[in-house]
Amino acid sequence: MLLILSVALQALQGNTCLAQATSGGPPAAFTLAEALRRPAGIRELNLRGQGLEQLPPSVVQLPRLRQLLVHENHLRHLPEEVTRLDSLRVLFANKNALLDLPPTLGQLRRLRQLQVDQNLLAELPPSIGGLDSLGFLLVAHNNLASLPEQLGQLSRLEYFDGSYNQLLYLPASLGQLRALRYVYLNDNKLQRLPDGLGALGRLQELNLANNQLEALPESLGGCQQLRMLTVSGNQLRTLPKSLGRLRKLEILIANDNQLRALPRSLGRLKHLKTVIVKRNAFTPEARRRAEAALPGTKFYFQ
Repeated sequence: MLLILSVALQALQGNTCLAQATSGGPPAAFTLAEALRRPAGIRELNLRGQGLEQLPPSVVQLPRLRQLLVHENHLRHLPEEVTRLDSLRVLFANKNALLDLPPTLGQLRRLRQLQVDQNLLAELPPSIGGLDSLGFLLVAHNNLASLPEQLGQLSRLEYFDGSYNQLLYLPASLGQLRALRYVYLNDNKLQRLPDGLGALGRLQELNLANNQLEALPESLGGCQQLRMLTVSGNQLRTLPKSLGRLRKLEILIANDNQLRALPRSLGRLKHLKTVIVKRNAFTPEARRRAEAALPGTKFYFQ
């Protein structure tokens, strides 16, 4: 029987839980302690928004637990014992006060989704490279100044949100994440990008807004599936000619830079629908040239 536990009260001892069987019958109310008497049947444990400062040790007694939802609490640490839950597929620990993650995090080899955004993390453990089933990683709104090189071992990663951190640079191994489709790195302190970025052949959306970039790598033209590129709020004087190779690009947003013209190579982009480049330094001639090269594209210069 598949049981889904939702803790409804703030006190853990004697706390009333709801268990829902797969048959869809009405939920039964009982204490967490009573629920743990049949741990083999528990697949999801929901402890959301219970004001928890630490996880109950009994959580590690759930050998078949697939989803652990502990978001919107006051947790400062996750117990290392959590990494023994080798059936875990989903871990939500966002909106807490986490200062770190267990050093053995990489033992969760079946984990597919990890959300630890909106915490106080200053680093990610190198063992994160062991999460070889991970498809979704959300670490936004933390205090990360760097990402471990081991991140490049996440061969199944499709979605990465590292926005609103303090990132100064990206690991060279980022180019090894060939399954990546959505990458959000806006609102950091990035000054440069690795050349390997162009190896992300499946990338569809890339957001680099509000960083300190003075240039984009020419290799970016290798992201042949890219549909949306956002580079607003940087210090770009030019855009690379290689953008003309992004044949599927539909939206380009580059507000608040120092651009005086767009590369003529953009004229090859027959799918480009929208170009938003407000608050730059375009000359009237540069505007006319861009609009003439792409008559089917809507431009926003002001």
